Amino acid sequence: MRPFSRLRRRLETPSRRRAAVFAALCLVLSALALVGFVSASTPTVTVAEDLPERNTLVGLQGYHDEGRALELAPNGTVVWEYTTVENVFDVEALGPSRVQIAGADALPDEQCPSRYRDDGTPGCVHNTVRIVNQTTNETRWQYGWYDVERHEHELHDVDRYTVDGEARWVFADMGNDRVFAVNRSGVVQWQWNANSTYDPPPGMGPEDDWTHLNDVDRVSENRFQVSLRNFDTVVELRIGANDSIRVEPLVGPNRYTPNGSAGPLDRQHNPDRLADGHLLVADSENDRIVEFENGTPVWTAGGSARLDWPRDADRLKSGNTLVVDSYNDRIVELDGTGEIVWAVETGKLPYDADRIPRDGSGEGSRDEPTADAAGFDGGTNETSSLRDALAYGLTLLRYSIPGWVDTWGLLAGGVLCGLGAVVETWRWRR
Repeated sequence: MRPFSRLRRRLETPSRRRAAVFAALCLVLSALALVGFVSASTPTVTVAEDLPERNTLVGLQGYHDEGRALELAPNGTVVWEYTTVENVFDVEALGPSRVQIAGADALPDEQCPSRYRDDGTPGCVHNTVRIVNQTTNETRWQYGWYDVERHEHELHDVDRYTVDGEARWVFADMGNDRVFAVNRSGVVQWQWNANSTYDPPPGMGPEDDWTHLNDVDRVSENRFQVSLRNFDTVVELRIGANDSIRVEPLVGPNRYTPNGSAGPLDRQHNPDRLADGHLLVADSENDRIVEFENGTPVWTAGGSARLDWPRDADRLKSGNTLVVDSYNDRIVELDGTGEIVWAVETGKLPYDADRIPRDGSGEGSRDEPTADAAGFDGGTNETSSLRDALAYGLTLLRYSIPGWVDTWGLLAGGVLCGLGAVVETWRWRR
C-alpha cells in the first residue's frame, strides 16, 4: 500500500491534482484521436504487389451506424456507394448494375410494429434484403422483417438461388435461430429451426444469442450449408421429401460452446464450399483462414500478427484468397503461400467482400482447385497477449466514439491538455 499512499500524498495539493487530471485527459484525447484516425473511411490501397483485374464489392457494417456498400476499383477508388442501410453485412453482384444487399437498420419505438414498440426494449431492428440498381440506387425488390433490439438480431447473410427458373432467397435468421427460404412474393417455401434439432442451453431466453446463426449457402439442390457460430460448427441441411430436414455436421463439435472454442474453429464466419468438397472458413477468433478436407485442416493463413478477426474468405479463380480483415478495417488478398499481395483499407468495420467476375454475376468462392500449400509456412504468425489486448481495446474505443467526434479536434485537445499538464507540473514543482 505504500506506493499508493505516496501517490495520494503527492496528489493532495490542487496544482498536483490538476496536473494529474490534465495528463490523464491528454492520454484519453490522444488515444481517441488515434482511433479516429485509424478508422478513417477513405479507402486506401496499402499493398499493390498484384493488382486485381476486377472491382471488389464490400459490405461495411460500420462502427457507429456508418455502414454502407461500396464497389472499389483495384486502385481503391470508390466507383459506387450505397448508404441507405445503416449496417451492411452481405453484398452480392447479380448482374450488370444489379447488387443484392442484406443488412439491418435500428429504428426508434415509434417506427416499430406494436409487438416490438411495447416489448420493454427500446427500439427494434428492421432486417432487409434488397436488389438495388447501381445506376440509380433504386430498390427493385425487397423483403424484410422486424425483430427485437439490435445486437445479435441482425440479418448477416442471404443467398439467392433458383428452382425451376424461379428465384428463391434463403436467410440466416440469427434473431430467431432459424433458416428459411422465400419466393419472390415473400411466401415461405421451407424453414428449419435450430431448436428442432438441438436443445437450447438451460436458462436461455427466447431472445438470447444461442446459435448466432450467421451464414447460409446453397451448395447443391436441396442442400444448404449453415454456420452455427456459437457452436463453433458448420453443418449441412439436407431437404428431403415433404420438406423433412436432416442436419449433417461438417466441422466442429456440433453443440453450443459457451466458454470458448471446442476446436478446431472458434466463432467462425462465412464458410464457403470449394472444389472436391473442401471448406474454406474465416476462423475469426483464431485470427486465421483455414481450409478443411473432410474435417481436417489442409491449409491455413493468418494469425494474430497478420489478421485481426477475419469474417469472410473467398477463393478466387487465380488461386488467391480474398479476405475481410475486420478489426484491421481492410480487405486483403493472399497468395497460395499466405502472403498479402493486395490490401485496401476501407474503414468502418468491413464484413463481406466479393470480387466481381467478368460476367458481372456470382458470389463467394469459385469452384476452383484448392490453394497450393507446398511453400506455405504452417506456423501462422502469432503475437503476445499484450498486443491482442491493446488491439481489442482500440476496437472497443472505435465502437464507443460517437461518429460526430472530430479527429483533429481530439488532437488539438490532446495538445492543449498536454501543455496544461506541463504548466501545472512546473507550478507544483516550484
